Amino acid sequence: MRRVVLASTAVMLAVLASGIVAGSSIGVSNAGAAVYASKAAFCGANESIDRGSANITTNAGFLAFLKTHTHDLAILKKNAPSGALGQTVQQTVNDAEAAISSNNPNALNNLPSGGAIDTYCGVDGEGNALPAYFNKGTGTQFCSTFLPIFEAVGNASNAAGRLAVLTAHKSQLSQLASELSTVPKSIKAKATYVVDKAQTAITTNNPGVLKSTNNDSAADVALYCGQNQ
Repeated sequence: MRRVVLASTAVMLAVLASGIVAGSSIGVSNAGAAVYASKAAFCGANESIDRGSANITTNAGFLAFLKTHTHDLAILKKNAPSGALGQTVQQTVNDAEAAISSNNPNALNNLPSGGAIDTYCGVDGEGNALPAYFNKGTGTQFCSTFLPIFEAVGNASNAAGRLAVLTAHKSQLSQLASELSTVPKSIKAKATYVVDKAQTAITTNNPGVLKSTNNDSAADVALYCGQNQ
C-alpha cells in the first residue's frame, strides 16, 4: 500500500511494502492478532495493493482502489509483525479503513511513511527488490550532504519550489559534485545525473529543467544512502 503525494508536475509516491518474500512465521504481540503472523502473506497483500495501484496518482483514485482491496488490508492487519513496525502497520491500516469508512480521500494524506515496511519486505518504494548498493553509503560524507537536500526537494510543492530549495543549497551541491569520485560505480552514474541536473537548473534559473529529471535516479541515490522511501 502506498501514500500518494502530488507535487505539481512530479508525483512523489511513498509506497508501503510490496513483493512476496519467502520467510518463516514470526510471533506477534498485538492484542487480538494471530499467534503467528506470516511474512509471506503480509508482503503478498502489500504487493497486491502496490502493483494494482501503481498508475494511480490521486488520493481519490487510490481510495476507490482500496475499497476493492479491503481483504488485503485485513491480511496486513492480521499478519503485522511485532514491535514498532507492527504498530506502524496497524496505524496505516486503521487510517486506510477510516478513509474508506468516511469516504474521505484527504484522510490518506496522513498515512505513515512506509520505508521501514518496504525494507522489512526487501523492496523499494516501487516494489522492486532492494539493490545490492542499498544502505552502502550510510555514514559517508556524500550521503550526509545529499539526504537533507533530497528530503527538502521532496517536500516542495512544485518545480519553482524545488528550484528554490536547490538554490538555497548551492554550496552543498558543489560539495556533492566534488565527492562524486567517492561514490561506487554501481550508483555513480545516477548520482552524477542528479547533481548535474540540479546544478543546471540553478545556473539557468530554469525550474523546467527539473521536469525532465528522472526522479527514480534521486530515489536510487537515497537508497544507496540508506533511505527507503
